[in-house]
Amino acid sequence: MECLRETNDSLEEWESFISIVNSNPTARKITLESWKRCSELGIKPEKIKFKFLSDKDLNKRIKENSQLIEVSKLYMDSLSMSLTGIPHIVALSDKDGWIIDYRGTPEELGGRKAGLCIGASWSEENIGNNGAGTALAIGEPVLVYGVEHYGIAYGGCACIGVPIKYDNKIIGAMDISVPVKYARPERLHILVACVNSIESTITYINNSNDKSPSEHINLQATSELIATAVHDLKNPLSVIRGLGQLGMITSDKYRIDNYLSRIITQADEMNDMIIELLSIFKPEKLIPQKVMPIIENIIGYFDPICEHKKIKLSLKNNLEEHINMSEKLLKRAIENIINNAVQVMDEGGEIKILTEKDEDFMIIQIKDTAGGIPEDLSETLFEPFSFRRSGGTGLGLFMAYHTITNIHKGQIWFETELGIGTTFFIKLPIARNIENSMLESHKFI
Repeated sequence: MECLRETNDSLEEWESFISIVNSNPTARKITLESWKRCSELGIKPEKIKFKFLSDKDLNKRIKENSQLIEVSKLYMDSLSMSLTGIPHIVALSDKDGWIIDYRGTPEELGGRKAGLCIGASWSEENIGNNGAGTALAIGEPVLVYGVEHYGIAYGGCACIGVPIKYDNKIIGAMDISVPVKYARPERLHILVACVNSIESTITYINNSNDKSPSEHINLQATSELIATAVHDLKNPLSVIRGLGQLGMITSDKYRIDNYLSRIITQADEMNDMIIELLSIFKPEKLIPQKVMPIIENIIGYFDPICEHKKIKLSLKNNLEEHINMSEKLLKRAIENIINNAVQVMDEGGEIKILTEKDEDFMIIQIKDTAGGIPEDLSETLFEPFSFRRSGGTGLGLFMAYHTITNIHKGQIWFETELGIGTTFFIKLPIARNIENSMLESHKFI
């Protein structure tokens, strides 16, 4: 995903990026390369020739891509919902760039006359560079802003596109197009997360006969996660936009500083949510490691805030066993559980972490005096957005549950007493044949 990383760097200062692009559309290497391809294809910038499938050919394409269309529906609905009130189109293309499904208000962007409809070709060879067509051409996520479009007709739009892959082959692309004044670079991250989930679902469906259900994410929960996350990300976006508008009409430095501070807070919340989403879909390879150094590192991280809030944080450990783990994900899962307790304990309290061995398993206990979990939340605590404390993403415990049960093949549960506190139990299988596993992980390729 080099293109995604390159775009992140370029968009660090969004206003600067817009200014540069408007003054020199070919400033970015990716745009210059796409324009060169368009020129070699003989495309006329001022006169795009739109192509449309016949009803018969369109029905054939839809039938051939029925699985992709079905899996993508929920995500397209959610993405479109997050753009309510903004002229937009969320489009799904097949591997050749033909639009096979869409959501939104294409008529507000030109409709069929601008090639914005089902059955239209969005391939680079027909309409020049664009979100879907260029994503298919280069096999990477892409953002095309306004005058970066080779076709003059699309100069008023900003679009992002992400290729959809299965078995290392591109099977389609998803695109979001809006007028340039509504362009937001963070939508690229959201679209990438949606496509990652679509790819995971398609892989699961096609490989389900070869693998047991325990080896996969619960697809319904994952779909609900993405759908809710996309909608939820709209809230801080709306706040950021509102604060930005207020900042533009005031000259009071105190108010401007206050608006900027709140914008940063909202942006940080969005960033945390995106990190949670992407970490779920891109886990590390599991390798045998000791758990204790990781827990000790976590305690070191929380020590200052616990000291400040007069919370006693302790670890009791007698184990040196290894488990097969994704270090970053397991660390984040444990951090999420501890952080939830720390955030609701304002004046004093205690958090104890204990480890013990139970036959072939290690059990980690995280016990707090944070007041317990209400009964109405207990049944859904590990579901996405079941509980959102102030400043939280609502994904922490869902991510912890997925990390422990699906990635590490363990178990997680809790016991709680209202008014007293809660104990979370994490049960993980102890690694066997450690020397052989570690030797295998260090082999030269």
